[in-house]
Amino acid sequence: MTTLSSTSTICRCNNHLATAIDGGLVIMSIEQGNYCDLDAIASDVWQRLDQPITVTDLCVKLGQEYDANLDTIQRDILILLKKLASEKLITIQS
Repeated sequence: MTTLSSTSTICRCNNHLATAIDGGLVIMSIEQGNYCDLDAIASDVWQRLDQPITVTDLCVKLGQEYDANLDTIQRDILILLKKLASEKLITIQS
């Protein structure tokens, strides 16, 4: 697996099923057969991954909408993206 960093380009994979539930999303990896439950903010991140984007650009865009400093956003986003990558729901390009 490619290492995830702030300069990585990421995009969601097509091998998933998703449904909205209570303001969030439940996503199932067809390849893994596992489910991920995303809250409203993680669901917003997921929606933004429909086209390739760098982690830095994603964090900057999120920083323009959410009241948090960029370091906090980047830390939290990297945790989320690592979870999505482990479930094979996103692709990572260095």
